Amino acid sequence: MDTTRRALLKGMAAAPLLATAGGLLTPAGAHAAPETGFVLKRVDRVGPPLLSSWPDAIDSLSGRLRDVELARHVLAGARSRGVRVTDWHGARPSNLDYSFAWDPATQDGRTAAWYPQGMTTSYDAYGGRLPASDEKVAAVSWYAKGNQAHKGARITFVDVTDDPRRPKYRHVLLVEPVKAQGRRADFEPVKFHAGGIAWYGKWLYVANTRYGLSVFDTTRMFQVSAGDWCGYNSARRTYAAFNHRYVLPMHHIYENVGDRLTFSQVALDRSPGFVPSLVVSEYRGADPNGRAVRWNLDGAGEIADVRTKLHWTLQRARVQGAVTVGNTTAYYSANRGEEGGARRQGDLWRQSPLGHPMGDTPAARLSLGPEDLSYDVHSGGSLWSLGEHVRRRSVYRVTV
Repeated sequence: MDTTRRALLKGMAAAPLLATAGGLLTPAGAHAAPETGFVLKRVDRVGPPLLSSWPDAIDSLSGRLRDVELARHVLAGARSRGVRVTDWHGARPSNLDYSFAWDPATQDGRTAAWYPQGMTTSYDAYGGRLPASDEKVAAVSWYAKGNQAHKGARITFVDVTDDPRRPKYRHVLLVEPVKAQGRRADFEPVKFHAGGIAWYGKWLYVANTRYGLSVFDTTRMFQVSAGDWCGYNSARRTYAAFNHRYVLPMHHIYENVGDRLTFSQVALDRSPGFVPSLVVSEYRGADPNGRAVRWNLDGAGEIADVRTKLHWTLQRARVQGAVTVGNTTAYYSANRGEEGGARRQGDLWRQSPLGHPMGDTPAARLSLGPEDLSYDVHSGGSLWSLGEHVRRRSVYRVTV
């Protein structure tokens, strides 16, 4: 991504962008009063006018790359396998219902180059299994770190259908599709923290910390060649994605144009009898005044009303994930920091009704380094979460 376009993409939250007659982008309404309240704006392009929209760029890539399906291609040939968690390091979650650790044959459990963050499932997406193939799937987001940060972010799709003790999984790189007029369609890594994810229908929402929500169409994935670069290589006449076999291109963004909000996590609430909604929450370190904000979704899985006033204070420090169950109950995962240089076990907090005091006793214990949450109504209600720390990583589910 060139410097100009990267700066524009990162600055989208500051003001809407408008093409001028000279072909440059300038903030629209620079002197107008800013939006108040928690307001989003749907955007499907950024950059000079010669650049196609992201959906158009995806269509152009479709003419050059093989379109693939999640179940038939991405998961069917997956070779990595989860294994049983053998050591919780003194931090076994309460009411543990299910768990797995990453494949020891890979670096996934011990690498410092990638950190897992977000959690969602096919229950979020479809109320259960994938509709066409009947697989049960979990999904985890990761961000690249250190000298590998240029690789951006990825999603791991995990098939927990046949042998949940050894689920197979595959990583898919998140990318931004690019198509300039008269030039070949291409893609570039999407560089953000990917701190939370929520999957509803075909749409995968990814928290984009200061800027809003990046949205990916899970029915538009492509297969690429092996290679340690990202995008089209003219010398080799082929596309690659840092040795990932598949890419998932960004379709649009919900840009934060209202009151300042940190999009640390995002979760889905699809409680029976309620309108499906997204819940975005803030991580604020030792500050307990982080906020949670809810946006309702429409029947197509898109945000129904970009302006919302439904928000409340979390009342807990170091919240790493938040999910609601209807209009009354919320669950929060939270770190407790370190004590004597050692990491402490995470907590699960329950708040009901929303916004009311919770007291000082957590509802349950979670793993070391607990991250995002996803609620599953099956088995009487359970929460999925995961641990992020190197050599302390697992994906698990607890009953609530």
